[in-house]
Amino acid sequence: MADIDYLSNINLNQNQIINVVLDTRSSAPSTPVTGQVYYNTVDNAYYNWNGTTWINIGGDITAVTAGNGLTGGGTSGAVTLAVNVDTITLEISSNAVRIKDGGVTAAKLASDAVTTIKITDKNVTFAKIQDIPTMTVIGRTAGGSGVPSAISILNENDMVSNSSTGLPTQSSVKTYVDGRIASIGTLQGGFDASVATNLPGTGSTKKGDYWYVTVAGTVQSQVFNVGDVIVANQDAPTVTTPGHYIFLESNRGQASTSVLGLTTYATNAETQTGTETLKAVTPAGLASLTASETRAGLAEIATQTETNTGTDDVRYITPLKFKTFFDAKAGAYVANIGNGSATAIAVTHSLGTVDVAVEVFRVSTGATVFVDVVRTSTSVVTLNYNTAPSTGQFRVLIRKVVA
Repeated sequence: MADIDYLSNINLNQNQIINVVLDTRSSAPSTPVTGQVYYNTVDNAYYNWNGTTWINIGGDITAVTAGNGLTGGGTSGAVTLAVNVDTITLEISSNAVRIKDGGVTAAKLASDAVTTIKITDKNVTFAKIQDIPTMTVIGRTAGGSGVPSAISILNENDMVSNSSTGLPTQSSVKTYVDGRIASIGTLQGGFDASVATNLPGTGSTKKGDYWYVTVAGTVQSQVFNVGDVIVANQDAPTVTTPGHYIFLESNRGQASTSVLGLTTYATNAETQTGTETLKAVTPAGLASLTASETRAGLAEIATQTETNTGTDDVRYITPLKFKTFFDAKAGAYVANIGNGSATAIAVTHSLGTVDVAVEVFRVSTGATVFVDVVRTSTSVVTLNYNTAPSTGQFRVLIRKVVA
């Protein structure tokens, strides 16, 4: 008798199989799988493989015996088993076995079984806390939970202790912050770099004091433009030592390939001309430098829709776009499938439609086999097997169907 290969489950959606005969043979199948059923013609019985052995579906239980802690049992008919309790330590109530009030004695509790005594909320008063020194509080500075300790309250205006565990007072914090703010430098006035020979500053100059340049010039080998700022980097800086200052440039000249400075942006026309050497190109200007048949420049990739339409003459297409277009026009896809491990095999055909006819055949024989086929998307078909096919065991044929 000829066989038809089915490599996936068949779902009958709760419909009947009428006039069906199960697998009938005189001996059990040699390589069964769990759940497989056959009819043995020798002893006229149905058998099911449970993964380890063949089980007679008709049943083989001859008696039920009450084991430890149970009573009842029997060898035929309806059999009842009951839990055997002593009604002193254990009882049955509302179909549940439970321990009676006198069922647990001190002897049944292990040593140190109870380790924590709960204290009712608000039952610890200040009187229960030991005396603590002046200017300290109780707390914990280490990470995680643990034993608290006394934490010092520090009243230091200069924060000299630099403690990582003490708490500063409000007064010391205010005094320290006020002092730090007061030490921030202040504007000392303008500076004429065209006539000065030394940098600005005196013996009373504080770190952070600053001047702004009113006239451009060069002082102590430092070039200044109008608007530049000179900042003292230490108290009483030496006016002939540039290293005692910080120079902030705010007025740059024209930049070039060798000079740091300011630059302007080229227009679209200047970008396309390609001769300007002192102007920067913006993204918008660069985008205007499009390629053509007579000019080198930027080119945009055509979308798949533009590729399929075939009327655009300024964008270029990629090999993938062309392959997608060609495959869609060709309307067919074939491939060998199977890798020895995957049972769900996604096949990308890129035909752009779910209207495809799918056929699978065994490579070694050329015979058609039946598998579960899911049209996952307009470009992918997924084939589902119960057992992973070996490498290249099957070949799939996918054809685009056009009404």
